[in-house]
Amino acid sequence: MTSGQHRHGRGDWTRELVELAALLLAAGAANLFVTGVHSQVRGSLVLLCAGAALLVVAAGRWWWRRQHPPAAAVVEPLPEAVNVPQTLWRLRASVTDTPGRLARLAGGLAALGADIRTMQVHPVAGGVVDEVLLHVPTRVSRKELVEAVVAAGGHDVTATRAEVRELDDVPTRTANLAIDLVNGRTDLVRALRALVGHVEIHWQEEPEPPLEIGSFTGGAMCLAEPGGGVLVLARPGGSFTPAEFARARAMVELAASCRARVRPVADTARTPGGVDLTIRPADRADVDLVSAFHARCSSAARFRRYFGPGPARGERGLQRLLTPALGRSLLALAPDGDVIGMGNLMYDGDCGELALLVRDDWQRHGVGTILARKLIEQAEELGIGTLTAHTHVDNTPIARTLRGAGMKLVGAPEPGEWSWSRDLRPKPAAAAR
Repeated sequence: MTSGQHRHGRGDWTRELVELAALLLAAGAANLFVTGVHSQVRGSLVLLCAGAALLVVAAGRWWWRRQHPPAAAVVEPLPEAVNVPQTLWRLRASVTDTPGRLARLAGGLAALGADIRTMQVHPVAGGVVDEVLLHVPTRVSRKELVEAVVAAGGHDVTATRAEVRELDDVPTRTANLAIDLVNGRTDLVRALRALVGHVEIHWQEEPEPPLEIGSFTGGAMCLAEPGGGVLVLARPGGSFTPAEFARARAMVELAASCRARVRPVADTARTPGGVDLTIRPADRADVDLVSAFHARCSSAARFRRYFGPGPARGERGLQRLLTPALGRSLLALAPDGDVIGMGNLMYDGDCGELALLVRDDWQRHGVGTILARKLIEQAEELGIGTLTAHTHVDNTPIARTLRGAGMKLVGAPEPGEWSWSRDLRPKPAAAAR
């Protein structure tokens, strides 16, 4: 009898009675055959009579159940699952590499109602670092989450909110970041943040002791920026692992290879007057060309751009302006190859700032409008949410240019200044309709 049949026939002994009756009848018949008809047959008759009686009882039960079928069993419905609001967290903890440590950690998280989505294990000296992405009920606080991990034997615990896109496995995320880096849809700083998690990244001209280029110590690492200077990655309250350092260094090497092998794409644009301009990215290699361009701009034009005299020839300020790690720079070249305009997109995180400078003899020819539109396109590709600009109140041409680029006047932060802004975040489909 299968388990399903047994459950179906629960409370009905008819089959068991038939089987027992058959066994008694067979035993009685065998005993009668062995002892012979003329011997004492009391034992055989007892077995035969008992078997016959059981058959009669089984037949009676069968007839009764046929005439009075049992009522269908009432199945209690299972309680519906409660939809508990969940929050995605990134959890890092150092633990000793001993048997059962993962079970203790998982048990402590399960007690909070947490559901582990992905997990990475980084071997380090004296143990391992577990990095976990998990959904936790929204009612659970960061403090409760950290305390549960500490109680399970973890230390150096950090817990930060995570985004759904981080649920991709590491190889897939790394490959997508590499593709975006090659195609210009992201930059090195953003790629590193997405690769090693929530870290602070600072650009410096030179490393500061005890850090050296291409090294890491505890919660900081220093890597050469292919466009100039160095990038210092810091993780407050946590340490980098050798695996994370190797990944970050490989991403930097990829960026350096792209810079050496992939030529910047130059674009063309036509002014309202019918002049074809070349628009191309600029970096530190163009410092002399950009310095000469600034020298041909009037002091008034530079003052409106920088709210001061602007970077002088040979100063580090101009190099910082052309450092890819700090933002994007575009040059507008006339048909004769002279630089006639420069646009800068400086950004940090989700916010960016737009600035323009056009040579005096090319102003009011649409050069600023072309540069502004190109930089806004790049800002959208980089995922920048809010773009701002600052101008003097009497700078009517740049105000007209910014309005043409979709920016709106939002205030006057200082006397004599105007502040402009544009929201670049995608609009919801419902709102778009």
